[in-house]
Amino acid sequence: MAKLIFIFPFILAYFLTIVSKSASGENLTHPVDQTKAKIVSGNDTLLFNDDFESGNLSDWKQTEDWEVSAADKITGNFSLKHVSRGASGTSSIFHAISMDLNSSDIEWSFQLKAGKWDPSSSNKFWFYLCADTIKPELINGWAVGVNISGSSDLLSLWRIRNGKADSLIIQTDFDWNASNQANIHVKRTNRGDWTLNFQKAGETEEKSFSGSDSSVVTVKNIGLYFKYTSTRAGLLWADDISVVRHIPKLFVREVVLANSHLIKITFSEPVNPSSIHNADFGITDENGLHVPVLHAAATLNNDRTVDLSIGKVEGTELRLSISGISALSGKSMNHEIKAIEYSFSPEPGSILINEILFNPFSGGVDFVELVNVSTNLIPVHRLLLATRNDTLALKQIYPVSTEKRYLKPGEYLCCTKDPAIVAAQYFSNNPASFCQMKSFPSFPDDAGIVVLLNDSLAVLDEFSYSAKMHSSFLADENGVSLERISLEKPTADRRNWASAAASAGFATPGLPNSQSGSSAEIQDEITPDPKTFSPNGDGFNDQLNINFKLSKTGYIANVRIFDAAGRQVKFLVKNQSLAQEGSWLWNGDNESGQKLNIGVYIILVEVFNQEGHSKAFKKTCTITDRLE
Repeated sequence: MAKLIFIFPFILAYFLTIVSKSASGENLTHPVDQTKAKIVSGNDTLLFNDDFESGNLSDWKQTEDWEVSAADKITGNFSLKHVSRGASGTSSIFHAISMDLNSSDIEWSFQLKAGKWDPSSSNKFWFYLCADTIKPELINGWAVGVNISGSSDLLSLWRIRNGKADSLIIQTDFDWNASNQANIHVKRTNRGDWTLNFQKAGETEEKSFSGSDSSVVTVKNIGLYFKYTSTRAGLLWADDISVVRHIPKLFVREVVLANSHLIKITFSEPVNPSSIHNADFGITDENGLHVPVLHAAATLNNDRTVDLSIGKVEGTELRLSISGISALSGKSMNHEIKAIEYSFSPEPGSILINEILFNPFSGGVDFVELVNVSTNLIPVHRLLLATRNDTLALKQIYPVSTEKRYLKPGEYLCCTKDPAIVAAQYFSNNPASFCQMKSFPSFPDDAGIVVLLNDSLAVLDEFSYSAKMHSSFLADENGVSLERISLEKPTADRRNWASAAASAGFATPGLPNSQSGSSAEIQDEITPDPKTFSPNGDGFNDQLNINFKLSKTGYIANVRIFDAAGRQVKFLVKNQSLAQEGSWLWNGDNESGQKLNIGVYIILVEVFNQEGHSKAFKKTCTITDRLE
């Protein structure tokens, strides 16, 4: 039924033309002016129509390889037919036409028939829906046919750029074989939505396929192209070619989140201000919660845009429903639903580089840890990591995440190429914070630059690191990260970075840094817990925890155990870098791993740092109830 409704206006127009010519005694084989636009209905204009019943190719260009023929015609008395000259080659024929893809919906209709041959890369054909020139090797536009790219007999719609198949827009399931014939309809809306319908000869079913391509070219021609071998020459027909312009409905061209309380909606043409009401708009978030629409009004000095003021939003994904708006021209709109991401490109200072591992263990991988220091959600998918070359230009700019993800205030994000390896090599880690990057910048082991960017390539934070920033007490720097000490101090301040503490496992991916400084005034404390313990394997107080809390980070510790006579029985910790807080475990054994006797023991803790400051603490503990 839809097809009959579409074809009826053309039948009526052609019938009226015949009646008019008959009444005036005009020769019906005389060519008509096919470039003159004709009104088909109140909203449609016939831009072009040729059924070749005139018997000639008036106003067609490059006609030397084509004829109007009654031989094996498709419909009526005549069809367009390729001329057989017994040689291989390429042929094309064009007709001038003008159409505006920006302001109109365009519909093409035509029939194609091939002879008793199966298309291939050497025998192929297509119809140019839009062409900016009549030189096939230079054409920009769109075409429908088979083997346009040289690789498929399926009827397809391609965008053509510089004469070559550039982008596949629609591919149908119609595998064009020998002796196939089809009635083809293509429609493009001015927003770039395409549909391709076809009906094979002898079949009642019409199939429909769709695609999208909003690009635009200057349309000057439609046409037909045929590449053939000598045995296929003359075996291609076309008929009933028409092009109709439809006046499109008003539609939403763009939705922009201007700020946290303003959405700007741009329509395809000027909007009637009197049609704008708050009730025309509905907003819900991903949890189904309604977002208040406070006010809707036309934008000042822009008659195509509506400003939508909204209330508080809890979610990150909004669903905007729009209906009831009309254009100044009187056109109405169909109900539309638009998805909006409620997030903003991160600003400098909102998220910081917090930790970096640039010289991993053998078999390990680098990582960069970030922390959200703002009060807002940070869209991780709008972040990029990069480095700089010798001239300090950005290079290796890679997205942190290709999937939507948000970082809450105070949360950490550990960016790496292989989270599983990082989690396996560090006991102080938080896998929930890991973000796997498909590509990761190269950070040299000796020195380099970490650059954090937003999706506008604005620098959010930057850290120029060096292996010389590691603690001089480290025997081996491999596998040790550099941690930020204070979030308040500048990233560029090298004194604000320190080697991750050995007591925390040399790195803390996804967790607070072992070397993060506390602004609160605290006293140095060494606390044995419990002071009396019994390493007898009964599961109760079998180990001694030696807890420490220090006034600053960066200390190195030695911990030794002595018996009541002052003899050293255990060197528990040797030159270990410390976090500000932590603990050591002792199970009551000596250097040889043998259990010690019941009695009182002295714990000597010595700490020192690179500035030469040192402190010593003596504590006692008691081993009791040891079983043989």
